[in-house]
Amino acid sequence: MPIVYLGLGSNLGNRKANINAALKKLGAARITVEKTAAFLETEPVGGPAQDKFINTVAKAFTKLSPEELLTQIQTIEKSLGRVRSVKNGPRTIDIDILLYDQLKIKKANLTIPHPRMLEREFVMTPLNEIAPNMIKKMRIIKTIQNLRKELIKFRLQNQRIGFVPTMGSLHQGHLSLIRKSVKENEITVVSIFVNPLQFGPSEDFKNYPRNIKKDQSLAKQGWADIIFIPNEKEMLNSSQLTYVDVEKLTQGLCGAFRPGHFRGVTTIVAKLLNIVQPHSLYLGQKDIQQAVVIQKMTNDLNIPVNIRVCPTVREKDGLAMSSRNQYLSSAQRQEAVILYQSLQLGQQFIQAGETEVSKILRQMRERITKNSPVKIQYLACVDPVNLEPLKIINGNVLLAGAVWIGNTRLIDNINVRAISRKNK
Repeated sequence: MPIVYLGLGSNLGNRKANINAALKKLGAARITVEKTAAFLETEPVGGPAQDKFINTVAKAFTKLSPEELLTQIQTIEKSLGRVRSVKNGPRTIDIDILLYDQLKIKKANLTIPHPRMLEREFVMTPLNEIAPNMIKKMRIIKTIQNLRKELIKFRLQNQRIGFVPTMGSLHQGHLSLIRKSVKENEITVVSIFVNPLQFGPSEDFKNYPRNIKKDQSLAKQGWADIIFIPNEKEMLNSSQLTYVDVEKLTQGLCGAFRPGHFRGVTTIVAKLLNIVQPHSLYLGQKDIQQAVVIQKMTNDLNIPVNIRVCPTVREKDGLAMSSRNQYLSSAQRQEAVILYQSLQLGQQFIQAGETEVSKILRQMRERITKNSPVKIQYLACVDPVNLEPLKIINGNVLLAGAVWIGNTRLIDNINVRAISRKNK
């Protein structure tokens, strides 16, 4: 009998009772529920402002075809008061077919596996709870030779390879990159290498957070196929004389305060790209200067890889997720959101029609320094393509900043779409 996995959620009325009622109705509709995950409360994704959801995933057996199962589910939803008037709006019950045996279906009204399940923590967490063996077996590889040997067989099968380079201490931001790669490629490689070349003499290389077991668990949760964990000797030999240096783009923003940093980044990323030879490389918007520099490097050196820059993942209060956030005390953690708030303030001024950059940056600076112990390293408004500082807003811009909170340095940025003067 086919095994199916169903996602259930509710954020109207008695949420738990709604889900329990749906589970009962599934049983009456020839859909035998074997087990369900613990209920998980989560924020809504998309749609209008609304209450939190209670979610779970159920493993079930049924003789119904996928199309018949969908019809039964929609009947149950309607019987429990589900109204589909607003996309991603509040609902008494929502039931999704996540998986149906090993079938792959793509029709106008039914796609299996569910096309967005890998992106949704409220699906993956309960699914991993009740079906840990559903997760692909992830290989851990520590040498360049073994990684190349493993990847060549996938290339011979014309399978696409996605690559997520990290320094470990993984968090939900990294997980979003991994899941994006898994969605777009047959094979996903995640590397963990704390790169000594990108740390200055007085920076936190020795104290940089390292937790390999946790990293492996999170990568596995994201359905990565391979995790590459080379040591320093594997990546950097003592006789190395070759380095990659991208000019101009590395002189401003973070580069002005971290001499040699981007030379270290581009050298190791170039080596990793040569080792993995991925079709796509996944980077985060939070490190936008790094992404722009790597894009330029790959273009200039004719490295055949598609660069995918994915949105910054934030905490509920807006703080950009970062491995260094764990350095912060509870008081400093509350203060840290001020950087993002200042960027939002700059965005408000630009979208209100202000065009003079000096005025915008002054307001942002005052927002941080007023009643705050946070120290500004830089605030900038630059061209999003060449990272050149701007004096006048005339099109889309990048607002970026770096601050010190105690001994912790945090960075953040946002792209701002300027209002067309014709529409003013």
